[in-house]
Amino acid sequence: MRGPDPSARSRRLFDHLGELLILAGALGAPHPACLAAQTISPPIAEYQERGRSSFQLTNTTLFPLNVVLEVRGFRITEQGEMLDQPVDTSRVHVKLSTMSFRIAPRATYNVFYEAKADSAPAWFNILCAMTGARTERGINLRIILPHVVYLNQKSPLTRGDVMIREFQLDSARGRVRVQLENTGPRLGRVLAVTASGPDGPSLPSAGFPLLPHSRRWTELGWGHPRGPTGLTVRTSKFTIDTALTATAPGATAPPPILAADSGLAPAP
Repeated sequence: MRGPDPSARSRRLFDHLGELLILAGALGAPHPACLAAQTISPPIAEYQERGRSSFQLTNTTLFPLNVVLEVRGFRITEQGEMLDQPVDTSRVHVKLSTMSFRIAPRATYNVFYEAKADSAPAWFNILCAMTGARTERGINLRIILPHVVYLNQKSPLTRGDVMIREFQLDSARGRVRVQLENTGPRLGRVLAVTASGPDGPSLPSAGFPLLPHSRRWTELGWGHPRGPTGLTVRTSKFTIDTALTATAPGATAPPPILAADSGLAPAP
C-alpha cells in the first residue's frame, strides 16, 4: 500500500485542511492559477471506529495529472501545526481502491477506501501527490493534497475532559490567545472559541480537533478598548462559559477566576 516517499518539504502539513501544498522546485513559486486548479473533496472526514467512503480529486487544468497515494499518520502541535509521521499499521488498517492513477484534463476521479481502528480514536492522512501541472513559465509542479480521516471512539468528548489552561491578552496586537487541554483519552472537536467583554464579543475562532491528552492554543481578534472578561468554548456536545483573568504573553498566569461549573483549571 506504500507509494513513493514524499520529499521532506512535503512533510509539514497544517491544520487549515484542504490548503494546497505546492512543491515547485528551486525555480520560484507557481502561478496563482495553478493554486486553485486542483481540489479535493471533502478535505476532512470523521467516522466512528470504522468508515467506508470516498473522496474526489478534481483537475481543472489543461494538463493530465499523474497521482500517487500514500497513507500517513500525523500529530498536531500546541500551535496547530500538523506534522507528518508514519501511520500505526498495527492498529489502523486502510484499504484504498487504487494507489496510483491518471486524471484527464478538466476531469474528476473518485478514490474509495475502507478504514478501521483496532482501538479508537485514531487519525491519518491519505496524501495525494499530483504531478504533470506546469506554470506559465513551464515549471513542473508537484502538488500534495491531504484527505484527513478521524476515527472517533464511541463515547464522545466530555465536559470534564476539557480545561482552559491559560488566557492571554495582547493589547498592542489586538489579539487574544487561549490554551485548552484535553485531559482525557477521547478525541473531540472544538467548534468555536469566543471571548466577551463589556464592549461586546469577539468573532469566533475557527474550529479545530482536540486530540487526547494534548494541549492546543487558539487565537482570536480583539478590537475593543476594554479587555475580555469571559470565554466560551463550544463543542457539538457541550459549551463551557467562564469568567477569567487575562495575562500578558509570557507572563506567569495568576490563579484564574473560577466560574461555577466552568471547567476552568489553573495551569500546573
